[in-house]
Amino acid sequence: MSHWIMGIFTGLLGLAGLLMAGAARDFGILAFGLALALYAVLFCWWMIKTAYDEIEQE
Repeated sequence: MSHWIMGIFTGLLGLAGLLMAGAARDFGILAFGLALALYAVLFCWWMIKTAYDEIEQE
């Protein structure tokens, strides 16, 4: 259950990053928002990978 909570929370962080980047007026906020969105995507991919690795081990 905690994997679902972590995934949803990270997805919301990524969405917030995209909203920040979309409303950015300077490069710093744009870069931070895009980096936050990229982190969220990579983290969710990593969570999917570990889930399949756990299934494969069994």
